[in-house]
Amino acid sequence: MSKYDIVIIGAGISGLSLAHYCAREGFKTIVVEKSERVGGTLHSERFEDIGFWIEMGAHTCYNSYRNLIGIMEDSAFIDKLIPREKVPFKMLVDHKIKFIPSQLDFLELLLSVPRIFGLKKEGQSVGSYYSKILGNKNFDCVLSPALNAVISQDASDFPVDMLFKKRPRRKDIMKKFTLTNGIQTITDLISSQKNIEIATSKMVISIEHDGVIFKTATDSEIYESESLAIAAPAYVAAQLLGENFPELSKDLSQIKVESVESVGIAVKKDLTASIPPVAGIIPSSDSFYSVVSRDMVKHELYRGFTFHFKPGILNNDAKLKRIAEVLRIKTAQIEHMAAKENFVPSLKVGHEVLINKIEQSISSNRLFLTGNYFDGMAIEDCVTRSLKEFTRLKNMMGHS
Repeated sequence: MSKYDIVIIGAGISGLSLAHYCAREGFKTIVVEKSERVGGTLHSERFEDIGFWIEMGAHTCYNSYRNLIGIMEDSAFIDKLIPREKVPFKMLVDHKIKFIPSQLDFLELLLSVPRIFGLKKEGQSVGSYYSKILGNKNFDCVLSPALNAVISQDASDFPVDMLFKKRPRRKDIMKKFTLTNGIQTITDLISSQKNIEIATSKMVISIEHDGVIFKTATDSEIYESESLAIAAPAYVAAQLLGENFPELSKDLSQIKVESVESVGIAVKKDLTASIPPVAGIIPSSDSFYSVVSRDMVKHELYRGFTFHFKPGILNNDAKLKRIAEVLRIKTAQIEHMAAKENFVPSLKVGHEVLINKIEQSISSNRLFLTGNYFDGMAIEDCVTRSLKEFTRLKNMMGHS
């Protein structure tokens, strides 16, 4: 049996940022991950034979991500930042790629925009808030598809105050950036720190807690610790905590998730000459939520596109056929491909009431929860939540 100060379940950005803070404080830390890779939704698929990568999940960081940037500075990899080219998002309407502003009804916009004055976000959904500002037609035809693309699900009922947040910017850092070899470089480099132990391909099958010690069991190992953190989707946390924390498990199980079936491809640049440089493509209505392009980091020979498909609609062959149709190529011309299923929280107005209840349940014990279902889905939201939980851990352990 191996003993640690803290065991962290989940090696996405939430778990690894928490591990960084804990290891920096001198806590003996291990991160247990069921997958063979770290990163979670920070997944940069690297096609080594052509020296090219694409993003299968998160794709952009901003200079307002101050806590994330702080970790990069702590870990001395701030020099890995590279700028993103300024290329636009466009819409796919009636099989044609069009500028987003061309799809707006400007008369409706002119009549609706004044409503923004005095309109508060609290207690409103994305649909109720933005339809008032843009008008129903503009919301349905333009903004709704765009926001669906942002969170890879129907955004209409999502709490509007959890979608976009204003944060102070680091003026000394480029406004938008990625990293050498992609966003996953962040989690790769955090996990490579010598004082963080990583156990991949380890599925946690049970958690025991006697009031003082946690025993986290996989099929091959038992990890003992006074503190336990779960940095996995809420439904996973609910399953793991059902026996020892039944009320907390019940609350966590109320947080629903949506799956996203992502398919990324790399194709020779000349084959997609008819598609202008884009940051991404947003369909007005289709089997996918969005296409994210690699055009923001140029390559001499290849372009990359990741299609985030709605779940359960198309099989693999049909997905490739739809990709080829949108990009105006043949399926046989797709030389490099990767597929991934991502999971995103599906939150509703009033979510903060449930979160407050969850916070109360864990406030007095050494169980810690972090992830993208607390404060928002952005990378910085996840890191900020982990920092908050680390601060609680540090205070409970008497570290100033």
